[in-house]
Amino acid sequence: MHHKTLGDRTLLTVFYITIIGFALICMLPLWITLAASFTNELELIRNGYSLWISQFDLTAYKLIFTGTQSVYRAYSVTIITTIGGVILTLFLTSSLAYPLTVSTLKYRHRITFFTYVTMVFNGGLVPTYILTTRMLHLHNNIWVLIIPGALNGFNVFLMKNYFSSLPEALSESAKIDGASEIYIYFKIILPLSAPILATIGLFSAMGYWNEWFRVLLFIDDQKLFTLQYLIMRLQQQAEFLNSSLSSAARAALGGATVPTIGIRVATAMVSIGPIVLLYPFLQKYFIKGLTVGAVKG
Repeated sequence: MHHKTLGDRTLLTVFYITIIGFALICMLPLWITLAASFTNELELIRNGYSLWISQFDLTAYKLIFTGTQSVYRAYSVTIITTIGGVILTLFLTSSLAYPLTVSTLKYRHRITFFTYVTMVFNGGLVPTYILTTRMLHLHNNIWVLIIPGALNGFNVFLMKNYFSSLPEALSESAKIDGASEIYIYFKIILPLSAPILATIGLFSAMGYWNEWFRVLLFIDDQKLFTLQYLIMRLQQQAEFLNSSLSSAARAALGGATVPTIGIRVATAMVSIGPIVLLYPFLQKYFIKGLTVGAVKG
């Protein structure tokens, strides 16, 4: 018995060491990127990426935050669209997914079919642009960054399957007591659906946080630029400036170069920070909600 316990402890120790080693390997690229963002550009060009900061330099971050007003404004726009988009996504997705699990709903199979069709087909870029700008009049409007991505057939699929996995006895007993479907939805179903809500909320938050393509299509007002779009423009301008500078111009600047590599890695650290901090709090719900919502039907 003693030998068996000792063997189990040894196996458990090996398991933990393996997991810790794997976690460190996964964190290695993030650490290298962070170190590169604080490293001098010429040092990166000469010696490449390193685990340590050989020549500390804040030039990339200074260039990013030179126009502090625009960067902070882009941060605020991104935060507002992310929070508003996640709330709207969870409300619309759950509001559509729950009725599709109610057997008494008329035409629910047809509605489910049309919902899933959107996962395969879409209207195309040109019709979408015409609909958004000429019919909905959402050009240069912050709602164009929130509404179009709020409802997704795949999210409905996950949430519908999760709702179907909940015991039917809960809603049946509530109906016997006189509860309406709306009461059951808000008071029984949603409180039991934290895993799938966290999963879809994280999916949605990542999509809204990384949004830049809709800004390119529908936004001309700089006050409505998102963080990702502003970062993309900053990288393009830095690369263009660095490639267009002649040797004489560089000599006049004291041999200085625009830190294109530094800007690239620094903007990556600036943009992923909030999502990296948010994920650990939602991880336990994320795994459970994704597996249950995807497997059970």
